[in-house]
Amino acid sequence: MRRGKWKHLIPAVLAAALAAGMTVPALAESRKKITSVNLTVDSDMKIGDDLDVSQVEIEAESDKYYVESFDFTNAGFYWGEEDVPQIEVYVNAEDGYYFSLKSSDVHLKGATYVTAVKPAGMDSTVLKITMDLPSMAGRMSELESVQFGADGMAVWEPVEGAGSYEVRLIRNSTTVGGTRTVEQTSVDFGYLMTKAATYTVKVRPVSRVDWEKKGQWAVSDNVYVDSAAAERFRAASVTPGEWVQDDNGWWFRNEDGSYTSNNWQLINGSWYYFDGNGYMMANSWVESGGFYYYVGSDGAMLKSTYVPGTQYYVNSSGVWVQ
Repeated sequence: MRRGKWKHLIPAVLAAALAAGMTVPALAESRKKITSVNLTVDSDMKIGDDLDVSQVEIEAESDKYYVESFDFTNAGFYWGEEDVPQIEVYVNAEDGYYFSLKSSDVHLKGATYVTAVKPAGMDSTVLKITMDLPSMAGRMSELESVQFGADGMAVWEPVEGAGSYEVRLIRNSTTVGGTRTVEQTSVDFGYLMTKAATYTVKVRPVSRVDWEKKGQWAVSDNVYVDSAAAERFRAASVTPGEWVQDDNGWWFRNEDGSYTSNNWQLINGSWYYFDGNGYMMANSWVESGGFYYYVGSDGAMLKSTYVPGTQYYVNSSGVWVQ
């Protein structure tokens, strides 16, 4: 970061000039005006990071002035999701220039203008600009790793600031089943692992407040599925019967025409709970056998993940860990 160079007129020079009868022009008349300031701001803080000014870079888009220093105005020691980072930036005019501008003449990229003032005790060669950086609510931590097992279950840790995740299953080098968007932090891919091949899983987080902002892909280790394992996945993934939707919701018609009520049913590799009228429950807690389980938006029981929007965790069996 460039530091400022304070220039002072030497009284002896002024005295000599006056003694020689020279005309000394007024300081403001001998310098050129800076009528606009353009700054580009880059910041890469993540939720949970310490307040560290080194994570911010500011570039002056002119050779008439430069950034002398800057610092955060926020209190605290680390960034929370509710924080809006704010910085005060000191901009110095180069030799022979001074600032003469209005607030509308300050243009920022990567930040939002708050104020621009001459600091107390300083002359018009120094400008203090206060600006807000993008809210931390729109930033995310990185997804570090994805665990992928021979049972077809992919699991990862929740990412601060993420509202959902994009997930892909790769068979050899081909994506199988397209890209899924899920809110939970686990996906059972067993129903897609029905061919002998090498499988991997890719996951990336999606911002909770800006769905267009996505993190980097995290890739799991490879899982090899042989012919016998593929056959087991095929057998487990197909349930005779069909899903039916009517005005009251979804229910599953078994091959013999019957349906499940007040109970769980394993369908195509996932567990679903059906109420007393035989309709699938969704986005709900289910008490069963003295334990609590959670069924997501698609009705499937969640496993090894946090219930969306809460700090409640369900284990690999789907049971809420109290």
